[in-house]
Amino acid sequence: MPYASIGGFDLRHETGSYIDTAGLNANIGFARQYEREDYVDTLMPFFEYGRSNYTSHLDDGARADGDQHYTGAGVLYRRDRKDGLHYEALVRAGHLSGDFKGKIDGYDASYDSGAPYIAAIAGLGKVVTRDTNSLDYYGKFFWTHLGSDNVRIDNTLGSSRYDFDSIDSYRTRLGVRWTKDISDIGSCYAGIGWDYEFDSKARASYRSFNTPSPSAEGSSGFLELGWKSRLTKENPWGADVNVTGWAGKQRGVTYTLSVSRAF
Repeated sequence: MPYASIGGFDLRHETGSYIDTAGLNANIGFARQYEREDYVDTLMPFFEYGRSNYTSHLDDGARADGDQHYTGAGVLYRRDRKDGLHYEALVRAGHLSGDFKGKIDGYDASYDSGAPYIAAIAGLGKVVTRDTNSLDYYGKFFWTHLGSDNVRIDNTLGSSRYDFDSIDSYRTRLGVRWTKDISDIGSCYAGIGWDYEFDSKARASYRSFNTPSPSAEGSSGFLELGWKSRLTKENPWGADVNVTGWAGKQRGVTYTLSVSRAF
């Protein structure tokens, strides 16, 4: 079955100072399910695209603005067992590009940057069902790697070269989602969870000098609400609408709309 998903976000990230980001992301792909006696396997290849803008605010009152966009592809594998246990793995890769306009040491400066990325997710969970209610307890691990880059920074004094180190993000998530069936094909759900970012320091250098290294390390909590419809022989259309609010190291809101069609 083909599917399409589009989402957006408006978030603030604490990094010693803070960064406000807003943007949209989308992915399209195909999902194929293989039904067995004790489990169902799902395989989902997809393409992804996103773009955003950001404003960084430093402690000394300086700010900078820029845009980013990425294009990539990936594949998801998931197994749902009849006893409620489920696990999944996802790998994706692509290229991220962006620009910067702001002040460095009091001078107007700008640069363009780009680097490849690769990311992976591993997840494990258990669904407990009673009548028309179910609870899904799950844990996930996220790893993202953004490659290094060498950029030319232009300012009123001239140009100089900066080296941006690669960035690795290691993040875990623990959560639970309650789902209530409200019809034969439709259900509503609510969930709560906790994220912890272990690293993701951004390092840069100019000649023999190193810049300060901002980091997103820390905890964030979230609360989600949503509605979804299941694919059946009588109902070939599926949908999922989700809104998630964040607090902590990452604050703001994310939202997604996914639509799928079975043949």
